[in-house]
Amino acid sequence: MMSLKYQTNRFNVVVMIITVMATANVQATTPTSDFQTWVPVNINVKLTDQLRGFLEFQQRIGNDNSHLTSSMIRPALGWAINPQATLWAGYLASIDSTSVTSNHYLIENRAFQGFTWKDTANEKQFIWEVRNRLEERFLPRNSDPSIRWRTRVRVEQLIPSYSSWSVIASDEMFVNLNDNAHNAQLQAGAQQNRAYMGFGYRFAPEFQVETGFLYQHIWKKDPAGDQNNKVWMTNLNFNF
Repeated sequence: MMSLKYQTNRFNVVVMIITVMATANVQATTPTSDFQTWVPVNINVKLTDQLRGFLEFQQRIGNDNSHLTSSMIRPALGWAINPQATLWAGYLASIDSTSVTSNHYLIENRAFQGFTWKDTANEKQFIWEVRNRLEERFLPRNSDPSIRWRTRVRVEQLIPSYSSWSVIASDEMFVNLNDNAHNAQLQAGAQQNRAYMGFGYRFAPEFQVETGFLYQHIWKKDPAGDQNNKVWMTNLNFNF
């Protein structure tokens, strides 16, 4: 009887340990989510026949739209190879809040190079663009840059008889190209994807507003769970 009781107790302990471990693992790998609002302001300037200028200001409100989590500025210069293709080089500074309850921020400096191809079809009623960027991210507490490649495909269809209005869709994939010794979430491989659908309205050839829903999926390494952000994004686009 004692042996049977001992075996039963030992079995119960093992079951309890396995249950606790499984529960902890499920909790650790459960995806997290956030509802955010992004407001990029994009300024494109034709400086000469071939030289282009670009400046972006962006604010991001996160933690279920409770407070400002990121502020970004991104200037760049471009060289138009032809009317469709442009080479770019630029810089980004990002200030990111680390906590809702503190005034502590992390600053990321980033250099990037890019290539865009933008063209039209169907008598210029359909606009499509492929944008590629290589980024060197200089992150806090990292001596070496984190290298990332990103590709975005964007299409815009003008609405017949209402050409000031358009339907816009895009998808952008981010891939880390090297491992980061100080951040387990920045290892080589697919890092995130952004899918967007929205509407645009051109008040004038120089000014367009577009607004819509963006779904951002960020892959995380164990034990962290993936991040799924639901974003309402409104772009203010100026072209001179």
